[in-house]
Amino acid sequence: MRRIFGILMILVAAVGSQAHSLKSDELAHVKTDFSDPNSNSGIEIYPTVVNNELNIDVDDKLANGKVTVSIFNSIGEIVMEETLGLGLNKLNMEDFAKGDYTAVVRENDVYKSKSNFEII
Repeated sequence: MRRIFGILMILVAAVGSQAHSLKSDELAHVKTDFSDPNSNSGIEIYPTVVNNELNIDVDDKLANGKVTVSIFNSIGEIVMEETLGLGLNKLNMEDFAKGDYTAVVRENDVYKSKSNFEII
């Protein structure tokens, strides 16, 4: 299961890397919720270009669930897993290598949102 999920994340990262046609400084201020707009997941992941911190905002409506994030590198390996609290969560990315990553957020092990981002 984890291997299939990793392969899926590689495909997602490959498709997301096509979005690099904008300049990095234009992307740095973008705040994006990549979930289905009809599902109203209550998760926002930003910015898409990271220097030090990745922000994950968890809405209060997820108060009854266990919210976790998995960070995948460009080859689909899980490089970080964290349990998130309500409100703004700031993940320190300073020790990570430069490159493309994918954040996948789950509530009670059910997919809620994902975001591709680049560490510069």
